[in-house]
Amino acid sequence: MAVQGSRMSQIEPTNPLYIHPFDNPGLPLVANVFNGENFDNWKRSVIIALSAKHKLPFIDGSCPDPGAASPTCPLWQRNNAMVLSWLLNSLNDNIRNSVLHFETALELWTDLEERFGQSNKARLFQVQKDVSCLSQGDMDIASY
Repeated sequence: MAVQGSRMSQIEPTNPLYIHPFDNPGLPLVANVFNGENFDNWKRSVIIALSAKHKLPFIDGSCPDPGAASPTCPLWQRNNAMVLSWLLNSLNDNIRNSVLHFETALELWTDLEERFGQSNKARLFQVQKDVSCLSQGDMDIASY
């Protein structure tokens, strides 16, 4: 995006600062709200949806706040608010209330990943081991 004086040239649709005319803060980002379970599935759905809208840079840190002096600051703030709204709308009430105070989509995303992205690898290993060791033994199929 080129800046000429105080006027900005047209923003390309692939630019993260572009907002499509049909995008709005109430738009559902993903089909199912996150309720504290299946974080990995919810996260994958959100990443796909934001990637399709060219808004992934707002949660991966590659589109940082340009600062108040930048001519793109109002555009960045508007886009950040849009992504924040989409993320908040994809959370159940309890989780939404716990992250409502974050100012940026990146801060909100980072908090969710830190709280819910930690899988219990030891427990997962144990469950996988137990499943792999299941055996019918000498029982017939009906008894098993």
